[in-house]
Amino acid sequence: MVRKKLVLVGWLVLSCQLIFAQGLIGLVDRQNTAGTTSAEGFGISAVGLSRGAGIVQETTSSDYNSRGFIDTSLANAKTNNDYVQFSLEVNTGSVLDLNEMKIRLDRSNTGPPNCQLEYSLNAFSSSSDSIFSTSSLSAWGTTFTIDLTSISALTAGDVITFRIYAWGATASAGTLDIEGFSPPYTAQGWTPTVTDPGIAFKGCTLPVDPTSVSNSSLTGNSTVITWNNPSCLSNMVVVGAASAVTTAPSASVDPSAWSASADWSSPVSVYSQMGSGSTTEYVLYRGSGSSITITNLPTSGTFFYKVYTEFSSWSSGATGSTSLPVELISFTATQHKTSIELHWRTASELNNNYFEVQKSTEGILFKSIGQLPGKGTTTEISTYTFTDDVIRPVAYYRLKQVDYDGAFTYSNIIKMLQLPAFFNIQHTSLQCNVSSLSEYPTAYILTTINGSVLTRGSFQNDLVIFKYLYPNGLYFLLLSSNGRQQTIKWSQAE
Repeated sequence: MVRKKLVLVGWLVLSCQLIFAQGLIGLVDRQNTAGTTSAEGFGISAVGLSRGAGIVQETTSSDYNSRGFIDTSLANAKTNNDYVQFSLEVNTGSVLDLNEMKIRLDRSNTGPPNCQLEYSLNAFSSSSDSIFSTSSLSAWGTTFTIDLTSISALTAGDVITFRIYAWGATASAGTLDIEGFSPPYTAQGWTPTVTDPGIAFKGCTLPVDPTSVSNSSLTGNSTVITWNNPSCLSNMVVVGAASAVTTAPSASVDPSAWSASADWSSPVSVYSQMGSGSTTEYVLYRGSGSSITITNLPTSGTFFYKVYTEFSSWSSGATGSTSLPVELISFTATQHKTSIELHWRTASELNNNYFEVQKSTEGILFKSIGQLPGKGTTTEISTYTFTDDVIRPVAYYRLKQVDYDGAFTYSNIIKMLQLPAFFNIQHTSLQCNVSSLSEYPTAYILTTINGSVLTRGSFQNDLVIFKYLYPNGLYFLLLSSNGRQQTIKWSQAE
């Protein structure tokens, strides 16, 4: 196969709402109320602030202000339900990958200096995890940015509940409140109606396709596919195929246990792992990186690939394909009496300098026997012919395609077993004339039907056997040159 140079002809399709990887996805109001405040989100249903039974509303403030945090330890605060709570539920058709929370907390001079933020996936019925704590809450108000990346991504219907436990107030009237941001937290991807929030969430609620998907030029039948990881549901899956990728993983497919192979000569099928999709589409990569080197690429046609953000549900995929423009349509050989004629055709060529024709007698060690110039760059079908006049009993042929920059690739190998005859035989009533077409000496033996040797010898070009020198009977002339043998039979009656 001649060398296939890579040309990127891929594209990306992103809806406008997917562009904002790790954008603002939720806001919680901080209005002063005895009940639950308002909240909203993009791809999520947010439930606003509410109080635990151990604390009460402070009615003299415009912020979500509470008092009663007089317990002296976190354990007692949990026992007595001294907390402020809010939650997020993932909407149908969405996923939730949280990145960070911003929250602005303030306390009065006698309010609680200690607080801890915990979350639970079962409404705190049996378990919870701490993600933030401080023992020095300011009486002037502080905006905290809290990392939420340790929380596993959530699927449709999941609910995550957050609680702020506080303790250590020096008076029962000491307060803790949720204040509004200054300046306000800017929204992306959606238009909220909460105008003065006290809590904001950053992350994504839809799988985001990677951007800037491309590949390097082909080097030794290998290429590097790269992409910008959106850092939002950022475990990537790369699927490759010899035709357009059709795989569209369903929401129920979890690739976390999938295997992958970047070696095209030993691919790992998509079908065997997800139970559907094409049996000729393969998992090339699964991980959280931003590139993969694919080796032993196809030797003809076009190599297609698609880069997904893996999760349930999945991204739509960023698609690319690499043309292999010096595409060999055929490579064949035809035998003639004194030569072998090689034929090959290309569908198109890119920077093709020349073809070197190589030959071997055992199929391992090849040597050049000639060159033909390539067509440079063309999208038209091109036809080539090369004639080998040196005959061998067995010969192997291959093409070496060389670019202008010196890079090269080999074709498949053709084996020729049916070489032309070495000997041209002519009979008359008086003699048998033999002409050798071999470049090597030819040995001969003339025998009777019983195997008695009448004469033997060797010749380079021509041999004449005078039949009248021998009595009537049946005769055999055995010819041998460089491993090629032929037997001629005649009767003296001729």
